[in-house]
Amino acid sequence: MSKSLDEIAKELGIANYKFSEIFEMCYSNQDVIDKLSKIGICTKVDKLRENLELAGKRCSLYVGLMTILEDGINKVKHDNKSIVNDTYADEKRLNILQTHRNVYETMGFLTLLQMDALTTTICLFQANNDTERIMLSKHAYTIIYEAKQNDLFKTVSAEMQKYPESLVDKEELNSFWREIKSVIKKTIDIKEAEEFRNNLDAHKNKSFSTQVALYKKCDWAKGVLALSVLSMIIDKIQICLDIIHYNLRKLYDQYYAFLKERVKQYEDIMKQLQEYCDIRNDNTHVSFEKEVN
Repeated sequence: MSKSLDEIAKELGIANYKFSEIFEMCYSNQDVIDKLSKIGICTKVDKLRENLELAGKRCSLYVGLMTILEDGINKVKHDNKSIVNDTYADEKRLNILQTHRNVYETMGFLTLLQMDALTTTICLFQANNDTERIMLSKHAYTIIYEAKQNDLFKTVSAEMQKYPESLVDKEELNSFWREIKSVIKKTIDIKEAEEFRNNLDAHKNKSFSTQVALYKKCDWAKGVLALSVLSMIIDKIQICLDIIHYNLRKLYDQYYAFLKERVKQYEDIMKQLQEYCDIRNDNTHVSFEKEVN
């Protein structure tokens, strides 16, 4: 058991002065955990660890699949330099492969963000005292701030907007992201999160007094809730990306139909050329016979 602030003050001979704790929560962390569990938020560290490990394995799969697609992209680019290649067909194939790769890129980016949220949540639950809980809470605010200001909207949403209509309905996508923005806004005060991120987590403020005042405002329960909600939001976005990934088959089906038609066009051209050559040969043969006669 650590010493109390009064005991330390007594040892230092300054017990006559009044001191107050900075890193102390005004509520029980266990009460918060119980309340979170009742509303369906996972508070079991073992389960969170399992989810974190599975997320790491998904990242490994994404890297492998992206490598396969990257090889295909490089092959198309190499073949496209050949004078006998169908440049138009190659460009269509290249666009599909790059879109497919970008879907995995977005899935992987989101998974890493979720892993960051899960890791910090695990640490928040495992903290042994209020000092640890409050010091760790600033990371929660930073993750939420970056997710709101950059990761989710400037990166993931912007990338998904580039996908063709055959993969995702743009109106439904816009509505989906408006809902996400609304949920995040209700979960945490973004301006407050920015203040914690800049002055505490990024250490941009060198004033001890200012930092102490901010630490007093750090809310462990709010951080846990916000990270849990963020993780659930990412699950929803991943489901949306799974649908987009499934719809990729439409692009491939369209491409294969295009190729089939393209081959037919080439066959028709070859047939016309052959007929032209046959006519030329017949005419040449008739002309030759006339000259002989």
